[in-house]
Amino acid sequence: MRILRLGNSEDIHPGLEDHERAWYVGARTVEEAIGEPVDIVVRPIFPGPELPGLVRKWIDDVQPDMVFLKVTWYWYGYESVPRRIERLLGRAGRPIAKAGLSAAAKPRLAHNRTFRFGRRLAHRIIGGDTQVPTSEVLRIMEDVIRTVLARENIALVVKGTGDGRTEDEGLQGYFGRFQKRREEVEGTIERLCKELHVPYTGTRRNHSLPREAPSGDLIHRGATMHERMGRNEGDAMVEAWQAFTAEHTAAARGA
Repeated sequence: MRILRLGNSEDIHPGLEDHERAWYVGARTVEEAIGEPVDIVVRPIFPGPELPGLVRKWIDDVQPDMVFLKVTWYWYGYESVPRRIERLLGRAGRPIAKAGLSAAAKPRLAHNRTFRFGRRLAHRIIGGDTQVPTSEVLRIMEDVIRTVLARENIALVVKGTGDGRTEDEGLQGYFGRFQKRREEVEGTIERLCKELHVPYTGTRRNHSLPREAPSGDLIHRGATMHERMGRNEGDAMVEAWQAFTAEHTAAARGA
């Protein structure tokens, strides 16, 4: 069995070995359940206008039996000061925004308390903008879902990630704004999946593992949380695959 995983930066962020990551744990969970080898191809994604075309190409190249699609809360939920500067100042703000984004991408800075204090202060004064408007996330995700469904021999699982967030950052009013965006994005996508008969899952908490403090950048997680995520994602893929194969077996018998 081959799985195309349309994931996020958690799948490649430095600091973990491959066998510790959620995608590896999920693949092994599926492998144990179905009794055959599972090959997983990881593609971190961003909801830009080019994404549906990329997904079509990856499906042609990989020939997956299943696509696992993550709707990442960071796209619509993380309020970035550099993005706000870029949108306020236009071309003149791009060098400043680029410097800020580069600094935030460096763990030695992003995990630094002084850096995080400065981010909170700048956010209070300037504000922050999300990476992508919710309407654009919804449009691109629907296009991707329908792109996969156009291939009738591929199972699809969609996962929302925002319900696992807690009020960690301490930015004034942020968490209330985030919850409204999450309800709009994930609620709309969950309803679409129900309409299209696509399995949808959220951030489950049904595996008994120790709690883990957020990482220094308050976004990426460590090995314990990857283990939890991987088991939950594996369970969701197993359920989806069993339903998909049962449906196709019944259809073949009725043909």
